[in-house]
Amino acid sequence: MRRNTVPPKKQKSKRITLHDVAAEAGVSIQTVSHVMTGNPTVKLPEATRERVREAAKKVGYTPNRHAQAIRSGKTNVIGIWMPVDRPIVSYIRMLQLISREAKRTGHELMIVPLDRESGLSDQAIAPNMWPVDGIIAMDSGAAVEVYRETPEGKTTPVVVIGYELVSNGDAVAWNVTESMKLATERLIASGSRSIAYITMDWQIRDFPYERRRAGYMQAMEAAGLPIQIVVVDEESRAGSTRAVKAHIAEHGIPDAFVGMTDMLAMGAVRAVTTSGKRVPEDCQVMGYGSHPDAEDFEVPMSTLRSPIGEVIPRAWEKLIKRIQDPSLPSELETYAMEFIKRDSTR
Repeated sequence: MRRNTVPPKKQKSKRITLHDVAAEAGVSIQTVSHVMTGNPTVKLPEATRERVREAAKKVGYTPNRHAQAIRSGKTNVIGIWMPVDRPIVSYIRMLQLISREAKRTGHELMIVPLDRESGLSDQAIAPNMWPVDGIIAMDSGAAVEVYRETPEGKTTPVVVIGYELVSNGDAVAWNVTESMKLATERLIASGSRSIAYITMDWQIRDFPYERRRAGYMQAMEAAGLPIQIVVVDEESRAGSTRAVKAHIAEHGIPDAFVGMTDMLAMGAVRAVTTSGKRVPEDCQVMGYGSHPDAEDFEVPMSTLRSPIGEVIPRAWEKLIKRIQDPSLPSELETYAMEFIKRDSTR
């Protein structure tokens, strides 16, 4: 066997420091320090900050985060808590927006992966992690509540993407129940009387008051219509198709299906069309979440769009303000969802 080896490159012995950045930017070391640490109490022109950042990039300066944390009591790191066990595209979109905000304010991110049970359920746990200046918790409000009971978690600023409001924290959410109620009422107003709701088995088991299902049920009960629940055991389009086909075989095709997610709704479309019926002429189908595939699906899906583009920048803004001033009162802000009408509903 022949092996090719590459000799190691000689490493530069000189460590790049704030002095090098200051010399390159033509500013004082103190100014560089303020920029590199993100000191919010010092007012500097954005042009100066940008010049310092460009100088740091040019000379190859890398901040010593450990030294900064010891010196200032701040890590300049934000923890992002999120479940990673579900195929939810919106989590990726939220991470993209959070990353953009972090770059804008000069923060680093630490992703803390959770799952459904550790983040949301009665079995929620507080994850172990390095110290951070603040936390954004996505679908993990129960874990935050547990974290607040630990010594290290009592004072860390938190913003929950959801409805859980904790001390020294805020919550930013969208009006899930009201939006689903209005969307179901829209189906009823179009003539649908038999409307089935598609959801996951773990939602039924672990979350009896889940907000989407609650909105559907409120609309049906107010109209005096029977509630039908289709339970899916695999969170995928194929899993939904199987469950909906079984429902159709036992109960016939209803006037409409409402999916807990767009993925489940797309599975319902496949089940309806392979049964020889048309969407939306024979059966309307509505989803939730504005999945990227929903618009280009075989029958473009009507859906409820979450206001992620508004919620994430606002959540970041509130967290940075809370890091600067932990005495701020806790607030819950709620944003409206948008109904997107496409071909799957009339």
